[in-house]
Amino acid sequence: MNKKFICFIIIMLFCTAKSNAIDNNTEGNDTAVNQEFEKPVANLDYNYLSFEKIPIYLQIKNGLSTKKNTVYEGQELEFTVAKDVMYNNQCIVKKGTLVTAKIETYVTRGMNGIPATLIIDKFNIPNIDSNKLKGPYIKKGKSLTLLVLPIKWALTPIPGVGSLTNFIIGGNASLSEKDPIIIYYYPEWN
Repeated sequence: MNKKFICFIIIMLFCTAKSNAIDNNTEGNDTAVNQEFEKPVANLDYNYLSFEKIPIYLQIKNGLSTKKNTVYEGQELEFTVAKDVMYNNQCIVKKGTLVTAKIETYVTRGMNGIPATLIIDKFNIPNIDSNKLKGPYIKKGKSLTLLVLPIKWALTPIPGVGSLTNFIIGGNASLSEKDPIIIYYYPEWN
């Protein structure tokens, strides 16, 4: 056998044995293994037998865009109700009611045409139980991935040229006062 290969194997075995010894010595320290964590509150009492849903139309009060670099996770947003919300011939939320929500996740735009994404959740609507609202509202920028990938594969046989498509960046996500936002309320869920 090659002497370099044997030396490489011996060094790898030595490093593995040393890292195992270090891991065994840290068992008595305060690590995440020895700590207790509070479990998140989960609402497991949903009654999914009812599919009745009521759309709630919202409009953001102040537009936002990831292009301005003023967007961050946890940012509180204000919306107004665009239409009266009716259930059983009664108005449960009037037009113009103030609604708050938070940006739960902000994904920046990236290479290969991947767009910026805003995931908005934690809607706080008067007279509406937030556990009866389904899912977050997701707003994405313009995706260029379907344009980039065919070009990348077509240029791959030419060395180094296919990689140039990595520098094509996806679009910014934005919400304006004119964009309709629809979230759904399921009144019969427990």
